Amino acid sequence: MIFGRVTRGDGAAVPGAALTLCDLSGDQLDRAAADEGGHYQLVPPTGGTYLVICASSTHQPQASLVAVADRPLRHDVGLAGGGATLGGTVGVRHAVGTNGAGTGLSGWGDVVLTLTDVRGTVVAVTRSGPEGGYRFADLTEGSYTLTAAAPRLAPVAETVRVPAEGHVAHDVALATRTQLSGTVRSAGAGRPVAEALATLVSEDGHVVGSRVTGEDGSFRFDDVAHGVYTITASGYAPVASEIEIGPGHPSDVVLSLVPPAVDTPAGAEPPPRPDAPRGDDGAAAGNGFGGRHGQHEEASSEPRSPSGGERR
Repeated sequence: MIFGRVTRGDGAAVPGAALTLCDLSGDQLDRAAADEGGHYQLVPPTGGTYLVICASSTHQPQASLVAVADRPLRHDVGLAGGGATLGGTVGVRHAVGTNGAGTGLSGWGDVVLTLTDVRGTVVAVTRSGPEGGYRFADLTEGSYTLTAAAPRLAPVAETVRVPAEGHVAHDVALATRTQLSGTVRSAGAGRPVAEALATLVSEDGHVVGSRVTGEDGSFRFDDVAHGVYTITASGYAPVASEIEIGPGHPSDVVLSLVPPAVDTPAGAEPPPRPDAPRGDDGAAAGNGFGGRHGQHEEASSEPRSPSGGERR
């Protein structure tokens, strides 16, 4: 008979641990479960060398070779890992104090937190509570990747080291995102500019995205992280403006494009403004030339002399 006790690193019993007795060819000979005190018994058919396998859902498994003679043999099993917990608060950072020094964390509820091991296997999934608190229990020792994701929040993935036992406190800070919308207008008449290109550039010079304005000159950027950006618009001459996105800052901007200056020869009519009204045939209306709505001289059937008078 093989008997003993299953414990963890601090000497506490591991009740419910499963013990399996196998011969060296891998055939199962006996099975047992540790009682509340961690005690177990296995009965081999005869003397010899056997494999004792101990497994627990909360600890790393262990296998040992045990040589059995004609008398009971005590074989205690110590399991590593298990009993470790990981928890903390997931939320959005904000400034604290009257002088703005330091940062705090405002808890965010219903955030999905996923824990994966080094092989990429999902170990556990949980959701944060109303105050942003979360907790994983019965973790084995090792490195894990903790991922947090929620609507309107940028997902975050962080590496967490979990010891064999004890509690690991780990807060997760997420960045909120804002929808930025705006309109591109001409600087002169203030009319919307369609098909202009609006580009959003981060403070470090990376292009976050570009949008082509609609017929009403509008554009929109979805899910923009808080921070300082430069937004540009091009259609006439490009314009640029620095904006800051986040709590307490506007989420709507208006960019004005200035039409390019055109050199006009002396005595010639200036070209129409891009936003000037036009006639049915596309020509500028009210300029006295061209277009069905322009004014025309009546044609005369009599030829005229070079001086402009009629022939006699």
